[in-house]
Amino acid sequence: MNFIRLWTLTKKESHRFLKVWLQTIMSPVIIAILYFAVFGAALNSRIGEFSGIPYLAYIVPGLALLQSTTNAFQNPSSSIIISEYHGTIADLLMSPLTAFEKTLGYFFGGVLRGMIVLFVIFLIAGLMVPQFFPIHIAALLLMCFLANGIFSFLGTLAGIWAKTFDQISAITTFLITPMAFLGGVFYSVHNLPVLAQKLTLLNPFFYFVDGARWAFFGVSDISPIISFSVTISLFLILFLITFFAFQKDWRMKS
Repeated sequence: MNFIRLWTLTKKESHRFLKVWLQTIMSPVIIAILYFAVFGAALNSRIGEFSGIPYLAYIVPGLALLQSTTNAFQNPSSSIIISEYHGTIADLLMSPLTAFEKTLGYFFGGVLRGMIVLFVIFLIAGLMVPQFFPIHIAALLLMCFLANGIFSFLGTLAGIWAKTFDQISAITTFLITPMAFLGGVFYSVHNLPVLAQKLTLLNPFFYFVDGARWAFFGVSDISPIISFSVTISLFLILFLITFFAFQKDWRMKS
C-alpha cells in the first residue's frame, strides 16, 4: 500500500464536503437540534424516563448516529456517482491506486464526514442536556467509528452499483432511512410487541444505537457484547465486499 496515493484520495474525498460545510456539516446538525427542541419541549416531560434516563438524553446517541451515518453514506455514494456523470471515473480506473487503497480512501472520507457531524451534535447536546457525558468513552468512539464505517462502505457500494441519482435516492429513502428510524432511536425495544421486537433484532441499526446508548449510560436492551460482535462482523463483511468490488471493477467499466 502506498500511503501517498491513499492520502491523496482521502484528501480529495474530504475536501469535497469541507468546501460546502454549511450543507454537509451544519445541515444535519441543525436537523438534530430541531429534534432536540421538539422532543425536549413537547415530549420529554410527558414521557418521563427510560431505564432511569430522561427521555431527551435517552434519544441523543441514536439521533447523533442517525445523522452521522446518513452523511457517511452520502459522501462516497455521491462522489462516485458524480464521477460517473462527469466521466472522470476513468481517471480512478486508470490510476495506480490499488483496490485496497480505493477502499480505504472512500472509507476514510465517509467516516471523517460522519464523525465530524457526530461530534458537533454531541457537543451541542452536552449544552442542552444536563449531566450528559459518556460512561465508556472508548467503547462509544469504537461503536461510532464502526457504525459510520459500515455506512461509508454501504455508500461506496451504492455509488458503484447505481447509475443515476434516483437510484441513490431510492436506497436512502427505502432502505437507509427506515432502517435508522426503526432501529430503536426513539424507543426501547422492550416497549414493542413481541413480533416487533423480533423484527427489530433483524435491523443492524438497532445494534449500533443500543451499543452507543450502553456506552453513554450503561443501560441497554441487549448485551453490549452482542451489539459490538454484530457491528464488527458487519464492518468486516462490508469491507471485504467493497474491496472485491474495486478489485473486479464491478459495474465501473460499463
